[in-house]
Amino acid sequence: MKKVITYTEDQIAQIGALLNGIISTGVQSAKSIAVIAQILDSGTPGEIKDPDPEKKGGEG
Repeated sequence: MKKVITYTEDQIAQIGALLNGIISTGVQSAKSIAVIAQILDSGTPGEIKDPDPEKKGGEG
């Protein structure tokens, strides 16, 4: 099984907006980076089942 982390669409949109707003220096950038880190830490762990190698496409 493959390990994945899932996020909501709103979380990804918020990360994108924060990343677009980051400049090279300043306290506000540090705050944005901290918020991004919090969002990434809040992801939900999950698993994706690998396809069964014995089953062929369309069969099963």
